[in-house]
Amino acid sequence: MLLFVGIKTEKKFMLYFIGDVHGELEHLADKLAFKNIRDSQLVQVGDFGFGFFGSKEREDQSIKTLNKTLTASNNLLYVIRGNHDDPSYFEKWQKIGNIRIVPDYSVLELNGYSVLLIGGAISIDRTSRVLGKSYWKEEEFVFDQDRLESVMKDLKKLDIVVTHNAPLEFWPFEFNNLVRAYARRDENLLTDLNDEREKHSKLLKRVTSRLTPTHWYYGHFHTIEDNQYNEIKYFALGESEIREHVC
Repeated sequence: MLLFVGIKTEKKFMLYFIGDVHGELEHLADKLAFKNIRDSQLVQVGDFGFGFFGSKEREDQSIKTLNKTLTASNNLLYVIRGNHDDPSYFEKWQKIGNIRIVPDYSVLELNGYSVLLIGGAISIDRTSRVLGKSYWKEEEFVFDQDRLESVMKDLKKLDIVVTHNAPLEFWPFEFNNLVRAYARRDENLLTDLNDEREKHSKLLKRVTSRLTPTHWYYGHFHTIEDNQYNEIKYFALGESEIREHVC
């Protein structure tokens, strides 16, 4: 099990969740500064943009700009992988200034909350992207029951689950027109998307059979939705949305 503890301080830190940013790190830095978010821990739910900046120089500069804002405001940012991220960045725990790159099936202890993080999703535009450059077969969500059991066996509680995609029990409950348009060029897309969400449903079922998370955050769908499934409050985050965690 990977257990990482956030910033240690006597101050009361806030916890925020951030939607897909797709490489717009300067914009994210501006939003954090405008909202005056300080002394806090932030979790970005995937599609950060690793590997999608066009050049390593632009990526480094964008990360430098964001990290400068994070450092000045004493914030830590944790990032999981989305479908618009090169999966190789997430093979191990990495630290870039105040940015933490989080591998799948990690558990963080943030502000007294136990948080499980698992990234990955299928890209609906996969047939129009370049394998190994802007699309990776490894980008999809992997339901690894052995790793999940290993993570959960020592946990006394689990408060929050963070994924990039979501279970079938959560919104959205049907494919939108954009997905169906891509499916006309990708005959397996709808089946694969449904299968992936079923894997998230297996994750949901297995987690709740042992533990009682109260909140679930995800991105991917670029639309804001707050709802509840049984005892879990779930939140689909919009693009670049910054959501304060409230019990």
